[in-house]
Amino acid sequence: MKLLTMVTLVLILQTILFAEFELPEIHTNIVIQAESYFGDNDVVQDSSYAGNFENTIYAVPVNKFTVRSATIEAEGLFNEKIEYNMEVGMATCSGGLGINILLMEAGLFYKPYEFMKIGFMKGHIMRGFEMHDECVGVLTAEKPYSLGAFKNQCHPTGLIFEADYDFTETMGFETQVGILNGPQEMSFDTEYDRNIGLIFRTPLPGLSVGGYYNLIKQDFGKVDSVTSKPIYEEGHRMGFGADFDFNNIFLRGEYYEGKGFTGSKVPETIKPADELEMNAFYIEGAYTIKTNGETIPYIQPYIMYQSWNKASDVDAFYWDNSATFIDDEILCDDFVSNYFTVGITFGLDEEHTKLKFDYEFPVTVPDNESEEAGKLIVRLQTGF
Repeated sequence: MKLLTMVTLVLILQTILFAEFELPEIHTNIVIQAESYFGDNDVVQDSSYAGNFENTIYAVPVNKFTVRSATIEAEGLFNEKIEYNMEVGMATCSGGLGINILLMEAGLFYKPYEFMKIGFMKGHIMRGFEMHDECVGVLTAEKPYSLGAFKNQCHPTGLIFEADYDFTETMGFETQVGILNGPQEMSFDTEYDRNIGLIFRTPLPGLSVGGYYNLIKQDFGKVDSVTSKPIYEEGHRMGFGADFDFNNIFLRGEYYEGKGFTGSKVPETIKPADELEMNAFYIEGAYTIKTNGETIPYIQPYIMYQSWNKASDVDAFYWDNSATFIDDEILCDDFVSNYFTVGITFGLDEEHTKLKFDYEFPVTVPDNESEEAGKLIVRLQTGF
């Protein structure tokens, strides 16, 4: 690994020294939205030695206006062999980027051939179609809920090999191999994130299939009893799916499964985090209606159904709810969250500017979780 890293750096630096620098292409992206929530707080009566009182275990989020994303990206070539990109800005991603100005993405690649490159990158990793796409580039206003758990970390950094090759006009493949830092950016021996992804463009126009495998090693919460230091253990993620985008029809679906998840509400005594398994899937579709108008060139209604089993290998157990002393034992045998999304996008130009109305609501919730509020997003986005 260290030798490969050193060789890659030498090749990149050697080429840069003799490069003829060209002005980069500049891209901007601005997304502003209003969020409204529809539901009720989950309030329980708590009876303890301190007396009787109400305890809110789920509060409906506040309605608000927010800047979902605002970024500037520069990309280009030093010469035909060196490719670079850098994106700075802010985003309120579900992965927790926050609202500060950050270095969102960066990449520096050596291209021995037109269809192949190797280098270093911070950014989106090929873990299926939905996770590989930009957050504001997917069909719905937000990506499926489960992806926050399956992507492992947001915009990781590491050594990347990519190839994108066309066999014919409609058939080809794109692949990516990543050797990445873990979430805490410890040493490669302590924790890691190793990923391989493949997307195959089939001979059928518009149809692609793909999959990925992700091997991780990280801190799942166990501590060495002697040293009191975290114990780093292995887990994995994998997924596969299909994408169809032809004429006015768009369809996409993916399935994910994995082992090793933190943050679960399943007690450690029932299933430790490093052994916990999950699976999830989603399916979405849209139809684009061309209006031939200048003000609104197209209208695109869409739907998504998603399902996330947060404890696919856990049998039923009685949950001791610490929020209340009344319902202290709840039988939990269903750990599936299902959501349905409906929406419509109005194109305000042919490609970049959109007005989106997106409503998402829960269908079912796990036994040990509160029902979430429905969410309406009204979004205006543009870029060039």
